[in-house]
Amino acid sequence: MRHIVAQIPHGFQVGCSWINKATIRELTGYDEQLIAASQTFFPPFKTSMLLERVIEFHNVPTKLDLLETIRNLPVGDRIALILQLRKITFGTTLHCKIQCPNCTDKLSVDLPIDSILQPTNPNPQTVYHINLEEYTLKVRPINGSDLEIITQISKNTSTDNLSEKLLRACIISSEPPLPETLSKHFQEQLGTSLSHIDRQADLTLNINCPSCNMVFQSSLDVEDFFFQEVTSRYNQLEREIHWIALHYNWSEKDILSLPSSKRKRYVDLINLSLSGQSV
Repeated sequence: MRHIVAQIPHGFQVGCSWINKATIRELTGYDEQLIAASQTFFPPFKTSMLLERVIEFHNVPTKLDLLETIRNLPVGDRIALILQLRKITFGTTLHCKIQCPNCTDKLSVDLPIDSILQPTNPNPQTVYHINLEEYTLKVRPINGSDLEIITQISKNTSTDNLSEKLLRACIISSEPPLPETLSKHFQEQLGTSLSHIDRQADLTLNINCPSCNMVFQSSLDVEDFFFQEVTSRYNQLEREIHWIALHYNWSEKDILSLPSSKRKRYVDLINLSLSGQSV
């Protein structure tokens, strides 16, 4: 089974150690099956659940509650880990369909994963100090736990209120105290500051439409893209299980335990043999 060691952009502190590396293994059929079965879950929950299965942090001085640690990672770190997982499992390029807002054509965009992975923060901190208007704030990056909470209450809360709740979750303290309602301008400034702290969290693509020559920006939701991609491959997974079981007489359990790349390799070998080609 293939593994890679990935650097995460921000990391987290355990005692006196700053942890910013993790080993990631590629998906198995069991992982793909789990993702396909959890379509009703919001992406932040699926990200936490999946990363707990496939990663291991490096040089951690004490035993961690892995799931809780993953939930509390900055959003950008979680996205970086999903991108690295996608890279080792399905390849180095994202094949995206993006609609032009002007002519409505759907554009095929091939996006190398390495081009959107952000470098490691040279000076990561647990708490950041920023000044906005007359306020001095202590803040932290938005994390996975924040997104899980927000998505849980999203059905009963307006978008504006959700945005303010998410921003307030990241404010540790303010001097002087903040008002009960944050102005739109203040929220925009705070959002920009948090984006600078966690650059991997917001991926915005610059697109040039070949049909109408319009240049526009489009955001990329990595988690949603990845989970849709895995789910769309589920029929292929079932066919591969059938094909390998038919020719090798292996059990479904054994086939699901295979990493995705190895399962595909066995399918290719079977097809080569059936076509009379040497393997």
